[in-house]
Amino acid sequence: MSTAIDQIQRIQDQVHTLIERYRLAISELEEKSLQVENLSRELTLQKQKGSTMQSEIEQLRLLMAFNGTQAERQALKSQLNEWVREINKCLAQLNA
Repeated sequence: MSTAIDQIQRIQDQVHTLIERYRLAISELEEKSLQVENLSRELTLQKQKGSTMQSEIEQLRLLMAFNGTQAERQALKSQLNEWVREINKCLAQLNA
């Protein structure tokens, strides 16, 4: 009879060990899930910054390539800014 009790005790110990491992795994999973969520948000922000910077680079390239007067360059810059705003609005609508 004592062997049966010993076996039951070992099984109970194993069950408790498995429960502890399960709880630890769940805790780690939740932590990793939060990390993934935070990194995804950060990646989205970095992509937006990169897109903005790329737009600014293109604007500067166009401005540098344009050999007009200061007033003409300012008019071109204003037009480019307007186009960039329109494009950004369109992109925002597409992403929504």
